[in-house]
This record gives sequence, structure tokens and C-alpha cells, in this order.
Amino acid sequence: MKPLAIFGAGGFGREVYAYAVDAGLPVAGFVDDTADPLAGYDLPTTVLGGLASIEDVAGYDWVIALGDAGNRELIHRRLSGRGATFVSVVHPTAYVARSAEVADGCVVAPFAMVGAHAKVGANVALNTYASIGHDAVIGDHCVFSPYSAVNGNVIVGAGVFLGSAAIVSPGRRVGRASKISVGAAVTRDVEAGSLVAGNPAKGRVMFPVDFPVDEEI
Repeated sequence: MKPLAIFGAGGFGREVYAYAVDAGLPVAGFVDDTADPLAGYDLPTTVLGGLASIEDVAGYDWVIALGDAGNRELIHRRLSGRGATFVSVVHPTAYVARSAEVADGCVVAPFAMVGAHAKVGANVALNTYASIGHDAVIGDHCVFSPYSAVNGNVIVGAGVFLGSAAIVSPGRRVGRASKISVGAAVTRDVEAGSLVAGNPAKGRVMFPVDFPVDEEI
């Protein structure tokens, strides 16, 4: 196993660092384009530099610690284009069913859950107490805020953001790049690029996607 580079040294990045340490992963340090991003925080690690200053990205395993789905996808594309490899950081208190599939580069935070036969795409962030039900399929780069949940047989497209305590009912489909607001209850399918809120959740398309919607849901 190569040393782990964490992209993003903000609040979420510091949390991911703690998860990685708890999981016994060898952390090389943070990569962040901000000047002195750890100022005021006493952490026993370092900032390796900005992304442009890392000459050999293949010398590390990577995980992205950003809370915005679009930014996660952007950085993942930049790193992948330079030959980066990704590893998932799964906290020891999280539950991942043996029959579940979790792709590389994910963050599975304390007390999060991935249910039986669920499939989780690459570079997904599953925050504390978030859950993915049985047989659900989650696209790449999604972000699940604390206590958000998708129930069984849900299909979620790439780059979707779920706010804290947002819920998707069993069997629903959420289209690519959609945003589900805090506390929303999704009881019907959501079109790609939508912003929805409320209980039951309502909304409209707000974020046009840059490829045909039938390419990814």
C-alpha cells in the first residue's frame, strides 16, 4: 500500500484524516491549493503542497475530501488524468455488508451503512450516520450528508448531493447532478439536474447536464 494523500485540508479533510488514522492507513499528508490551510490546527501531519506542485501523483494513493459533488468530480478527473490511484477510507465503526460493492476513492464515515448487495460508485462521500439500503445503486462522485438515507432498490445518478436528513423512498430514481435539500423526502423520481426540497419533495431542473440524460440517469 502506498502512502495516502488527502486532497482538501478543510474541515472535511481533517475529519477524513482522522478516519484514515483510525483505519490504520499510512497518511502522507494533505494536498491543498490554499496557502497554509492547516494554520491554527495542531495535526501530526503535513501539507505536501498544491496539486500542481505534486510531480508524481502515482507515488501516492488518493482520497478526495471535498463536500461538493461537482468539485469532487472535477478533482477526480484531474487526478485520474495524471495516473492517480484511489483508495477508500472506511471508518472501523461503519457497516458495509459483505455482499455490497464499494468502488475506489470513497469515504465511509463513522456509523455510516452500506446495505446488502448495494453498489457504490467511485469517489462517493458517505458522511456520519448516512445510509444506503439494500440493492441500491449509487453513481460516482455523490455526497451523502449526515443522516441522509436512500432506501432499498434506489438508483442515484452520478454527482448527486443529499443534504442532511434527506430521504429517498424505496425504488425511486434520482437523476445525475441533482441536489436534494436538507430534510427533503423524495417520494417520486427526480429528473437529472434538479433541485428538490420539502416533504414530499418538489422542485425543478436547475443544473443542466453536459451529456444526454440517457447516458447516465
